[in-house]
Amino acid sequence: MIKKQLLFALRRLGRHKLTTTINVLGLTFGILSCVVIYLYVAFEFSYDKFHADPDRIFRVVSTQADEAGTQHNEVMMSGPLGPALRQETTGFSAVTSLFTDDTKVLIPLAGQPPRLIPANSGDETYHITFADTDYLKIFHYRWLAGNPATALEKPFSVVLTESEAKRYFHGGTPQDWMGRTVVYEDSLTVSVTGIVKDWDHNTDFGFKDLISYSSLENSFLKSFLGGWNMAGSNINIYVKLAPGETVAQAGQQFVAFYHRRFPRAKSAGLLLQPLADIHFNAAYHDPYSRQAHKPTLFALAGIALFILVIAAINFINLSTAQSILRAKEVGIRKVMGSSAGGIVWQFLVETGIIVVAAMAVALLLANPVIAALSGFIPTGVRLHMTDPGTWLFIGITIGITCLIGGWYPGRALASFLPVSSLKGQGVQHLNSKSYLRKGLIVFQFAVSLIFIIGTLMVGRQIHFMLSTDLGFNKDAIVTIDLPQDQPKNRKDVFATEIRHVAGVRQVSLNTADPESLNHEFFGMGLEYKGATDVTIVPGGDDIDTGYISLYGLTLVAGRNFERSDTARGKIPISASAPAIPALRAFILNETAARALGFNRPADVVGKKLMNGPGSGSIVGVVKDFHSDDLHQKIRPFVFTTEAGNASQLSVRLSSAGLSADNVKTLLTNMESVYEKIYPGTAFQSRFFDESLEQIYTQERQTSQILNIAMGIAIFISCMGLFGLAAFNANQRTREIGIRKVLGAGVPQLVTLLSMEFILLVGLSTLIAAPLAAWGTQRWLQNFAYRVSISWWPFVLAGFAAMVIALLTVSLQTIRAAMANPVESLRVE
Repeated sequence: MIKKQLLFALRRLGRHKLTTTINVLGLTFGILSCVVIYLYVAFEFSYDKFHADPDRIFRVVSTQADEAGTQHNEVMMSGPLGPALRQETTGFSAVTSLFTDDTKVLIPLAGQPPRLIPANSGDETYHITFADTDYLKIFHYRWLAGNPATALEKPFSVVLTESEAKRYFHGGTPQDWMGRTVVYEDSLTVSVTGIVKDWDHNTDFGFKDLISYSSLENSFLKSFLGGWNMAGSNINIYVKLAPGETVAQAGQQFVAFYHRRFPRAKSAGLLLQPLADIHFNAAYHDPYSRQAHKPTLFALAGIALFILVIAAINFINLSTAQSILRAKEVGIRKVMGSSAGGIVWQFLVETGIIVVAAMAVALLLANPVIAALSGFIPTGVRLHMTDPGTWLFIGITIGITCLIGGWYPGRALASFLPVSSLKGQGVQHLNSKSYLRKGLIVFQFAVSLIFIIGTLMVGRQIHFMLSTDLGFNKDAIVTIDLPQDQPKNRKDVFATEIRHVAGVRQVSLNTADPESLNHEFFGMGLEYKGATDVTIVPGGDDIDTGYISLYGLTLVAGRNFERSDTARGKIPISASAPAIPALRAFILNETAARALGFNRPADVVGKKLMNGPGSGSIVGVVKDFHSDDLHQKIRPFVFTTEAGNASQLSVRLSSAGLSADNVKTLLTNMESVYEKIYPGTAFQSRFFDESLEQIYTQERQTSQILNIAMGIAIFISCMGLFGLAAFNANQRTREIGIRKVLGAGVPQLVTLLSMEFILLVGLSTLIAAPLAAWGTQRWLQNFAYRVSISWWPFVLAGFAAMVIALLTVSLQTIRAAMANPVESLRVE
């Protein structure tokens, strides 16, 4: 029985090649979109799900509200914070501090020069961390050699993953690697005390070298343990709640603890960030994890569902339209004894063949499409046919699509009485279903129009963000990262050498570009004692005397820094906290001046700002500029100057119009100077304007998503429209012939056949416009500085949709209108 149904279904599909091709292509695109998006979304949501008791693992983060009420979050903690939490709080079964880094590694070899493994560079995440025994209580490994209870107990110990040990030692067994020597950055010599199996699950904790935390105090990184001042720290703190302990109970202890340790901090405190939130929360930045944007993932899932529904609508439309031709077939089947269920089953079999064929093609294309989208989809996303979750997804998708596409047409035909079907009266009933088909066409094009309008609006906002005046120069500026584990005086030497390179116009030592996601200051309160005491918590950076002119910032009052303004020495805060830099001078932005109570910038020049027990003078005010991305309003910002504290060198080139070859030569020359000053350290540089564009990576990805979704939705919708136009023209062949005989011309006939579809697309525009306006308005609210919603994107989208629809149906309508009426009327 099944064999006969399959053969009948295959013969029928073969007789209607155009409809079958449209359905297979449409469903292939719909299912392919679903498969790729499912693999991507499932990949992102699988991060760090494999740890024991993941719901009890948290990262300690700090939060600070500025004068405008904006929350600023930070994950980098001070060195003493972890041990203090362990001693002064309860309710944690483990508290561990992690110091992440990435350095070059030397592997001593007997009778040979040491093997050099360079540090990661560019956008690669850090893979070396200093950790203590509590880390191994929170994150579990399978041990191949060593004892987890003692492996990180003593200084100068390291635990390596199996893959890292093979990379370092080129062969051998875990027992052979125990006791081997590893040298980090030419100075930290450690012995291997453990080998663990690499995690084979997705994780943000891709550490391969676990160095005992006690080694930090005797390493080249000891200066980064700098006391309770969080600025510049590379330390994260993780805790594991004791069984039965709640986040609320831990938070109550944090309030008293924070104010005891940071008595001057206002509107600040410590929070617990769940492990499951680390992979998705971009408000917290660290050098080892990769954030995914959860709203984008949900939006992708919604887009995939809409595209699949659009493809299924094509199937329903074409099936119900062709059902007119099958009314007598159904009548004969019912007269011969077929049940309504049997007729529905026959339709489901035909649908199943098309859906399975589309699924097979989609699965074959999945990995090539993922590879083509490598700039958007992260490495590691692949279709694995051995994954049970993949098979479950395939089964659910096939089942739901078959039901959506096959059940309704089959049920509609099976409901007719055999007498009505054989007399042709069922055709009239089916024609009444055209309202459903028209409604589905309107839905298809409404979705497509929403994608078109969304694409236009996102593109406008991105153009606005990249072209608006940010308050500083961004062209022809190269930024070079400086190593923090080298003598500070080398920074001035390097800057002087670069200044003399041909093609360099100006240089500046500083801690960040004017607009950056990683400004130097966090949680540093500055107090002004005047008629009313005012405390601000600004963003800020350390700069030198050349920074303001290099970036083209505008001084509106006062003067620039002078060499004599640099911080001198340290000022102790308390007996339990180490000293902080004695800042002597400040340059504020206009917003900071207003926050202190001065509407005229000139009035604030010369006033004193208290930085703990020390104080410094305000020497100048710069015009407001965007120190953060355009999601944020301009906030109070200060510049200070402290010799030797720079983390980068900004280089302004002589001309913004240098050829590619000249720029390449210039970068090569600067790299040669860098290697001379910092031998063995990777040279990392970037153009400032490119860095600004990377800040809006998320918005660019949103634009790419909408472009792809728009293209697929329009393609599928147009295929369905093409099929319906062909069927409509075929059904009206005799009518067209009679009209031509009575004198109707080709333009009149084309208008007659096309007008219905144009009106449906126009109705789609009226429905899509308010929905798209609401969606884009909600999206634009994420930006403090944004474009306005204009009328022209909606008109342009509607006009484009009508043109696309007209071009789609015109081929069929023109061919039908130009046909010889004798051929269509001969049978009469």
